[in-house]
Amino acid sequence: MVSITVKWLKQRAVGIVATVLLVTMALWLMDEQQPAATADKPKNAGLAVTVVEVIPTNAQIKINVTGITRARWSTEITASVSGRVLEVANSATPGSLVKKGEVLASLQDVFYQAELGAAQAGLSEAELNLAEVLKRQQVAKKSDNAKSAFGRLEPHVKAAEAKRQAARSSLASAKQQLADTQIKAPFDAVVISDSIHPGQWVNAGDSVFQLAASDYLDIKVELSEQNWQRLNGIQQQLSETSVKDITAKDITIVTPNGQQWQASIRYLSPVMDAVTRQRSLMLQVAKPFQHSEPLLAEQQVNIVFPGETRKHVVTAPASVLTEDGKVWSVVDHSLRLEAIDLLDEQPESILFRYRDRPEQKRLLVRFPLNSFLQGQSVATTSF
Repeated sequence: MVSITVKWLKQRAVGIVATVLLVTMALWLMDEQQPAATADKPKNAGLAVTVVEVIPTNAQIKINVTGITRARWSTEITASVSGRVLEVANSATPGSLVKKGEVLASLQDVFYQAELGAAQAGLSEAELNLAEVLKRQQVAKKSDNAKSAFGRLEPHVKAAEAKRQAARSSLASAKQQLADTQIKAPFDAVVISDSIHPGQWVNAGDSVFQLAASDYLDIKVELSEQNWQRLNGIQQQLSETSVKDITAKDITIVTPNGQQWQASIRYLSPVMDAVTRQRSLMLQVAKPFQHSEPLLAEQQVNIVFPGETRKHVVTAPASVLTEDGKVWSVVDHSLRLEAIDLLDEQPESILFRYRDRPEQKRLLVRFPLNSFLQGQSVATTSF
């Protein structure tokens, strides 16, 4: 019995020793593998950032500015004579297009017909009186009294001629007043508003219509010095040719609802705005009202000018731009803050050119943080 117990204890001791050896071996192996795992970790592990690769290319830089449309020759049409309105043309409703000389409204003309008849009678009487004086002058020149101007009836003739001229002027005035009972469009126009209706009595000077030219609509654009310098092509056209010869077909007008119109240059203001210190360029759009959806006046529109072609231009998401107008690049897993020349900025994207080594491609941080530090180690993730 004693020998069995001793044997069991020996076997038990051997098992414990084996277990200890196994545990010791496992710990040693884990200790040996730890440096290897550490060695596998990148030495540059740091802040995780999302990057986008950008490659500089040649690109035409378009200039985007805003402008305000303006009606050309916005004119208030007033009644030249007084009278009761007989008729208003159906074509004279607001929004309608009218031709030069087209009758917009008619006033009662009985009084002016009478005035015209009286003026014609007055002219006939004055001509008759002048003829009588001239006949008397012929007789007077043969008499002994012809030695003086009065004897020759020269003052009488002058007076008769003056009366005839006055009668002619009265006739012309009467004709004009009669013609003014027909209120006509002074040029091809669009009717903006009306304040007249049949049966209404209007006095001379009362406003009856508001018109604007229908052939063109003007657009005033304020250009900063930076944008003006970018428009090299237009500057050259303005300096070498007459403004009337400039078509600038690539100038595009974009309305708030997405409609596009082609514009041309009307003139460049010769003075600089005293407040904004900007130059005014006046554009024009031909036939703005002859479409189902006309280009309206007094609205803000976007103007796209063709710019020059630049080398080494980068297109990137708008989110890469920092508050002070710079970008963060990743070079050898380290952050680098770089200065740029911003060429165009849109809600979703920007165009720019690196000031230092613009021809090189970069990894650009898509979402820069204010806490970034120059040379800070980062781990990149491509977008």
